Amino acid sequence: MPANVRDIAVIRDFRVKLMRFAEEVEGALQSMQVETQRAFDWIEQDRPMYWTVQLRKAFDLVASTRTALTTCQMRTVAGRKSSCIEEKLDYDKAKRRLQHCQEQIERVKRWSQKIHHDVDEFRGRMSALRRLLEVDIPQALALLDKSATILEDYADVPPPKTSAE
Repeated sequence: MPANVRDIAVIRDFRVKLMRFAEEVEGALQSMQVETQRAFDWIEQDRPMYWTVQLRKAFDLVASTRTALTTCQMRTVAGRKSSCIEEKLDYDKAKRRLQHCQEQIERVKRWSQKIHHDVDEFRGRMSALRRLLEVDIPQALALLDKSATILEDYADVPPPKTSAE
């Protein structure tokens, strides 16, 4: 198929812009991988440790509030048993906190499974982009350079001196 090339410098200029595009895509890809790893680490390491510590604290709080409630219920003042309203409220609040921590641990486990699946899917999709950056663009750059060189030789035009290369 015949080509109608009017300016060989446009081919060289396009090659430079394609190289810049590849560099920007590489930077964006690396940034996405870093952010993905950060999210992965947060779900896999940070949150399980945090909620395990919180669960231990919640167990301790339930135990201490239960002890306080039992102590209050055994106490009599002037022959009357105390109503222990504050102790009951504290004990109920501690049990709710314990339940919340247990739910969060289960939630983190579910999110961990989901993020494994999503990260695998992300890596699969990014492999096509990685192939473009590592194989297709270098081949296109070489083809553009070769085409420009052949056209310059054909037209007997010296190649331009550019500082971008």
